[in-house]
Amino acid sequence: MRCRKTALCWQNTKDMYKNRYCVIMAGGKGTRLWPMSRTAYPKQFQDILGCGRTLLQLTYDHYSRIVPKENILISTHLSYTELVREQLPELPDTQVIHEPEFRGTAPSLANLACHIRTLNPDANIVVAQSDQLVLNEEKFAETVERGLDFVANNRKLVVVGIKPTCPETRYGYIQVEGEPEGEALYKVRTFTEKPQYEFAKIFMESGEFYWNSGIYIWNVQTIIETFSQLLPDMMRQLEDIYREIPDRDMRRRRGYEIYTSFPTASLDLSIMERADNVHLVVGEFGWADIGTWDTLYSTMPKDSDGNVAINCSTLKYDSHNNLIVLPKDKLAVLQGVDDLLVVDSGNVLMICRKGNEKDIRKFLNDAKMKLGDKFV
Repeated sequence: MRCRKTALCWQNTKDMYKNRYCVIMAGGKGTRLWPMSRTAYPKQFQDILGCGRTLLQLTYDHYSRIVPKENILISTHLSYTELVREQLPELPDTQVIHEPEFRGTAPSLANLACHIRTLNPDANIVVAQSDQLVLNEEKFAETVERGLDFVANNRKLVVVGIKPTCPETRYGYIQVEGEPEGEALYKVRTFTEKPQYEFAKIFMESGEFYWNSGIYIWNVQTIIETFSQLLPDMMRQLEDIYREIPDRDMRRRRGYEIYTSFPTASLDLSIMERADNVHLVVGEFGWADIGTWDTLYSTMPKDSDGNVAINCSTLKYDSHNNLIVLPKDKLAVLQGVDDLLVVDSGNVLMICRKGNEKDIRKFLNDAKMKLGDKFV
């Protein structure tokens, strides 16, 4: 009897692993990391951290330890398909899913859910962002696996929340209520997008709020039902295609034709903030969203004067708290300067003060309006 139970337990574990899927979102333009991140070559395809691996490759490394490699899908824009293939050559074309238009995360993930259901109707899916830093691999895997196990047995949507360490205004916040339920997951009460500093401070001090990591976990049937309830017109069109067209290539072509009619919609606003079955699993694995130069500076190791140099050689004299990003074959010499951002990338050299990402958007917009697309 003991052997039979052991064999059954092993089979269940094997089936659960087989049912794990991962979708890596890699279609963003990354404009806040301009001029390193460009329209034709955005940040997820670059070695932003100076470690020899791009952000996309690092994300793939993280999840390939949790999910079978044959179950990892890359979601990207049509124009970035070749970059994905270059950086992850081990992935077959069938695992690179591209969208013909930028329509936001909701249409993309709805289509991917329908696609994954054709592969495995019992799939449990983790949605990953391709621009995040993870410091503790073991705790990260434990957190994601806890969420995957939870959604396999509960008709819930799960988001990974990060305990705030400061009143950060660049992240969304998630409020939980009550005590944690099964598998130590909290019921989600509210979502708040990028609050002002005063509110972020209140949120952090309350102990009820977590940063929204943008990592989502769900069972494929649960998310399709939720999309059908909250975005019925879009899902009706997708369901018709997947029901009526069995051939993958023909289905994809038909999907391209209707994709432009879909609304531009984010997952958070369209689904997560409106659904009543959202839970949060707390992630304590050392996390950062590499979305801006300031967040990159805050996560990187610094010298005794608070300077960060990525990919380049530097000589610094009486200079403090600077971020320097140059090509590997260049030397930066800084004297008597503090709190500067120095980025030399391609045909753009940018030198400005750290701490105001709105300025980066202004620089980018001005470059495009006054000088054309060659610098963006």
